[in-house]
Amino acid sequence: MKNHIRPVVFWGALVLMLSASAGTAVGIQEAIQTTDETRPAKGQPDYMGSADAGTSIEYEIFYGLNDSHSHSWVQENNQGVVGVTYFQRFEGGGHEGSLIYRTIHPDGTVDSEIVTGGTRMERSVLLYDVLAQPHIFVARSNDVDQVIDHYYKSDSGLWQNEAVFHFYNWGGKFIYELSADLGPDNSFHLLVLKSRSDIDSDDYWNAWMNSYLFHISNADGSWQIELIHNYDMAYTYDHYIKCSCRQDIEIDDDGFVHVTFSQQINAADDPSRLLYATNKSGSWRIETALRNDFGARDDAGWFPSLCLDNEGTPYISCMYVNRVYTYSAVYCKLLLLKRVGDGVWQRQVVAEHDDGYYGSDGRCFTGALSHLVFDSDNVPHIVFSDIASSHWTYQRLNVGNIRYAVYRDGAWDIKTIYRQPLPAGFKDATEMFGECLVVSDLTDTIRVIGQELEVTGPGSYSLRLVEFAWVDPATSIADDPAVNLPEQFCLNQNHPNPFNPVTTFEYSLPRRSHVTIDVYDVLGQKVRTLVDREESAGSYTAAWDGTNASGVVVSTGVYLYRFQAGDHVETKKMLLLK
Repeated sequence: MKNHIRPVVFWGALVLMLSASAGTAVGIQEAIQTTDETRPAKGQPDYMGSADAGTSIEYEIFYGLNDSHSHSWVQENNQGVVGVTYFQRFEGGGHEGSLIYRTIHPDGTVDSEIVTGGTRMERSVLLYDVLAQPHIFVARSNDVDQVIDHYYKSDSGLWQNEAVFHFYNWGGKFIYELSADLGPDNSFHLLVLKSRSDIDSDDYWNAWMNSYLFHISNADGSWQIELIHNYDMAYTYDHYIKCSCRQDIEIDDDGFVHVTFSQQINAADDPSRLLYATNKSGSWRIETALRNDFGARDDAGWFPSLCLDNEGTPYISCMYVNRVYTYSAVYCKLLLLKRVGDGVWQRQVVAEHDDGYYGSDGRCFTGALSHLVFDSDNVPHIVFSDIASSHWTYQRLNVGNIRYAVYRDGAWDIKTIYRQPLPAGFKDATEMFGECLVVSDLTDTIRVIGQELEVTGPGSYSLRLVEFAWVDPATSIADDPAVNLPEQFCLNQNHPNPFNPVTTFEYSLPRRSHVTIDVYDVLGQKVRTLVDREESAGSYTAAWDGTNASGVVVSTGVYLYRFQAGDHVETKKMLLLK
């Protein structure tokens, strides 16, 4: 079967404080509505550690088209139809809008319908029952009650709804995240994270404290709720990185529940860790899946995606953030965790460098927004994004590009399927806000649906949905003639040149090769190895920060960088100035 990548940008949906479409990214982009809305700005000390103690900053909350912070807003039914649920605000309507249900049929046709209207309905998830009928669960919160509503179709095809549960402030005043999965008995399972306050409230800064994680299900014939854990969830860091995800849920073939969630360790060093819980023993048992390095302020397990392989073994893809004592990030890498026994997890590094979306802090930041899926052959697939880490006034992380990884022949084959321009600032950037991966055995199609966020200034941003689909998962993306691959080996001149302190190298590979890039001084002494790995055909970038292998800054002068890919060798000069 021919492998065909079809990049599509569709359902442009929400523009805030923007008078026109935000432009194009891959040729087809359209914003179908504009909405003016003033976002609240609040001053708080910068607990991410980059600003001086007591410094006040302004932050704003970015609301996605789907803000469930889960991977459950895109699903495929047993007829090969892919459904999407999201919230489309009215033009000039603030938080008022319509809950939309979209379907992508196997023949490529797209349908859309309004489920209901209301306020603040961006936290929604979608499940399909065994009859391929859609079920949408929506979380709404106010200071008095927080409710989960269930929308489903009657025999006549009309949408109707029921209230699943009213919390009445049990566990806090806000439903922060919502995830869902279908049980083998056609039962619905919801994972609900409650926080003590709304993310738009004056208590935003401390909303992570004293959180409650609930499991709601109708497996016993009626809706039942149980508390999994009362804990401090990972920091409410929405002003530091615009999108977040702290939890996920999977139901196994025997109907047992598996969940993962991030916990803040409220100690002097402020690390976080990733926990895993299951009720297979008849009660909830919690264990640590990934912890921070001893004595470090690292964040272990951001953006977790939980998936059971075909044998029922739990796996989690997530991002590990290494930090210095002042809490600034040193690197972010994508990990795959495997549970091999009670409380025992193995870890594997999937990716530790970006592919063209980066900031001034370097090229070792990636692994955001991961979504893990196993196909029918038990092969893992992951979509994820890169991180642009920079210190402008204070440290902030931008999330960009869509990358796809598949594990074949004992190695991860990683391709970038959507590129975005480098961010100019935290509030001047094009980013990814969420990503969902569907690997279909019914249509032999791999599909990625994401939310693209464009921020043009304080209080001004737009959101649109983007889709990419290709067939024949056994064929590498790089073999697709629709992808413009390099025709020859090429090493470009570094830029900037002269430079201080960081410069970037771009190079191209027409075929899979083992690549090395080494830096030498004018005496021929090796200063540092920048690249030493196997890479697939494509275009790549590498960077040098003017340090040697020991991390010591080298002196001003001329340096050589040598590129070797297979038998191809190129050497160029560069000038480091101070």
